[in-house]
Amino acid sequence: MTVHTVDRLEDVPDPAPDATFVVVDVIISSTSIVRLLEAGARYVRPFADADAARAFKTDTADALLVGEQGGQPVDGFDCSPLPSLIAQRDFTDRPVGILTSNGTRAVHRIGADAPILIGSTVNAAAVADHLRERDGDVWLVAAGRQGDRTPEDSAGVELIRRHYADEAANFTPDDLAAQVRESGTAEWLGGLGFENEVEDLCTFDTSSVVPKLRDGQFVD
Repeated sequence: MTVHTVDRLEDVPDPAPDATFVVVDVIISSTSIVRLLEAGARYVRPFADADAARAFKTDTADALLVGEQGGQPVDGFDCSPLPSLIAQRDFTDRPVGILTSNGTRAVHRIGADAPILIGSTVNAAAVADHLRERDGDVWLVAAGRQGDRTPEDSAGVELIRRHYADEAANFTPDDLAAQVRESGTAEWLGGLGFENEVEDLCTFDTSSVVPKLRDGQFVD
């Protein structure tokens, strides 16, 4: 198995190669999908378009919508994708649609038929363990932001890579935690009073959930 790493979605070949993909959007789509499944969501369906997401809610009994665009709320959506706000709602056995500026866009660009996993700093070790059970090449994809590299996504990719390469015993993750904390997105969250979100992201490997795309929906 060959493991490829890219620092932005746009560096994935088009069309996407025959491989397993791990989409990493640490702040915040990847982490939100992990937390939604931990909270008991029946499944999480990613969207790249707000109208399509709203149609899904109209057509799907008990569905909820989680999302943001450009860091702002989306009309008709029920909840922000910040994990601390997700924790305040009951998602038990609810179908959930999610729309974010970068992470869900990455899923749609790679393609809904591709084997896609969701990775973040909170489930990096679990993702690496799952990858060891698969055959074929793997692409660890830092989603980035509209074509630009983001330090937190690159840190998430590197954490998964280190776990997969069994380097965990020989490194301390302080450098990657600093990379997350010092990112522009983390500073923006801190300015809004969500420093707790950033610190949760820097508490690595707290989740065993590995979201997998099945029929257009992420399930554990």
